[in-house]
Amino acid sequence: MTKKMYVWMGVLLCVAPLFAPADAPARSLSAKDRTKIKCSMEKMRILAEFFDVKKSNAEKIYELPAECSGGKPRKITMPEWFGKELPRMENTKVVYVPGEGTYSEVDLWRQAFSNVYFFLERADKSLDPNIPLVLDQLSRGFVSDRIRLVATLDRLNKDLLRNNKLLIMKDSMDGRARSMLSTFELINNEFFSTIESFSSPVSYREDKYRKSVMAVVILSNHLFSQFMGPVIPAAPPDPKIFATTRADRAYSLFMLLLGSALAGFSVYLLLDNRRENILRLMAEYKEKSLVWAEDFNRQFVTIDIKYIVFGTVGIFAVLGLLLGLMVGGFGGVFVFLLVLFAGGVISIRMPAAVLDALKKSRGKRVNAQLMDSLILLSNSLRSGMDIVQGFELVSKDMLPPIADEFGLVVKNYQLGTPFEKALDGLTDRVDSRMLAYIIKAIIIQRQVGGNLTVIFSRLVENIREESKLEEKLQAMTAQQKIQSIVVSIMPFVMMLVMFIFNPSQMIGFYTSPVGIFVFLFCIIWIGIGMKVLKKMGEVRV
Repeated sequence: MTKKMYVWMGVLLCVAPLFAPADAPARSLSAKDRTKIKCSMEKMRILAEFFDVKKSNAEKIYELPAECSGGKPRKITMPEWFGKELPRMENTKVVYVPGEGTYSEVDLWRQAFSNVYFFLERADKSLDPNIPLVLDQLSRGFVSDRIRLVATLDRLNKDLLRNNKLLIMKDSMDGRARSMLSTFELINNEFFSTIESFSSPVSYREDKYRKSVMAVVILSNHLFSQFMGPVIPAAPPDPKIFATTRADRAYSLFMLLLGSALAGFSVYLLLDNRRENILRLMAEYKEKSLVWAEDFNRQFVTIDIKYIVFGTVGIFAVLGLLLGLMVGGFGGVFVFLLVLFAGGVISIRMPAAVLDALKKSRGKRVNAQLMDSLILLSNSLRSGMDIVQGFELVSKDMLPPIADEFGLVVKNYQLGTPFEKALDGLTDRVDSRMLAYIIKAIIIQRQVGGNLTVIFSRLVENIREESKLEEKLQAMTAQQKIQSIVVSIMPFVMMLVMFIFNPSQMIGFYTSPVGIFVFLFCIIWIGIGMKVLKKMGEVRV
């Protein structure tokens, strides 16, 4: 050979590995790894044979090779507990598959062990240098193994109703099924990791394939140990740990009473130091209560302010007591006091809020009757009556609340109150912008003169146009209002749905201190969000 040919051969030897087929992942395992794979295969085969109902229990005696059992063969016999469990599992029919028949619980478990066996067998054959390796075929084989395992695990994890009795297959096999299903889930993840290794970058494809296959080997050995080994009993705690003597209970009661007395004395000292401020605030609130009572009378509602205040406190006290009982312990006491304090703060402002709501509701009802009342007033003036007689006619012919309001103006006038001042009282009682315009027009007309009939006609036109504009605005902002309502309700709807599907977990969370804090926090921010959206949708006319 010439020197030039030697150079070309050297270049070819260096470049040839770059064009070699990508079968490295399948050949990356060593001979020692292959021995471990064969041992795991044998264990999965033995477990699958245990579920063969055609064989008798006496025939189910197997032997692990020496390389799988520490240097000498090991005899494997079917556990005694499984011999008692197998007939029940065979009689438990789980699923019917068209074209295949009905599968029992035994069939599903045997399929699960067989799927792991076939996976390991496929990995073992990929190491045999005498068998040609086709990567696409190998990858498709692993994919089919995983699909069958996923279908089997899905059926084993389902709770079924048989003869009005709930069948939980996770509790079978003398309590071993739950831990074994968890191991199967880990094996399923490694199945996917093995499949994924074929599409991984070349730099770490071999390492990923080997780790995935060997992880299945380790988990298979653990699965065998879970089946053959004893179940760790969940022993109940010793009752003596929680036993208390009469002296212990007496001491606990004494400390509770002492702590309550000290807390009460501390509160007394705190209030005693602020006695003057408290008395002054109480006197101011009493005066304010008298004003509120008079305002309620002006709204033709007779109610004692104490009922509103103490009723609100009572409602919050009952709510706090329920939440406190749910939480229990010191946290429950803290929750009760927190809710009670919030109820006290809200109850102080509740009379003003109720009065404001009544005035707004009454004002809307008066606005709805205002146009008819103005037409009636205008007609009465055209017929020769004066304004007082027109008000009296409205009080007789119209319905409450505007009839009551106009009648009160007439009565005040008849008792000696100037008509202008009686009209100002009407403005104070009713929260209506258009009614305030009418009253100002009447007062100005009585002071400087003018044609009140024409003024009423124009006011009727203005009210009619404003009503049309308000209806149009309500139609334009209806979507935003509905969205704000839906957005505010959806969290509670989702919480209700979660309560229906998983009540124990939801009750456990929302009766804990963290859950109650999250619930109150969400309510506060939902209220703030609704208020902001409401303000954004308001348009003043």
